[in-house]
Amino acid sequence: MREIGFGLVCSVAMAVAALLIAAWPVPGRPIAAFFPAGTGTADMARAVTDASGSLLQIDSGSAVAFTMGERDGFVSALYGAGAWLVIDAAFARLCTGSSR
Repeated sequence: MREIGFGLVCSVAMAVAALLIAAWPVPGRPIAAFFPAGTGTADMARAVTDASGSLLQIDSGSAVAFTMGERDGFVSALYGAGAWLVIDAAFARLCTGSSR
């Protein structure tokens, strides 16, 4: 029984690791910053500009800002500006159902 539990824990850990690797933001490519539900478009735009990024698109229904930043520490700056999650935009479009 312990072997089955160990196998389940390891498989869940591997699945989470694969998900994190697939969603990791790549420098020089668009990224998606998820903000708390109810965050206004002006607040999301301000957070992106405060982090020195260029705004590509805002999905107010999902509280997601698609952005691009070239400087080092851009992802950290987005977290500091209030983003809950910052991932690769291509992966985020799969999750949010956005086609653009």
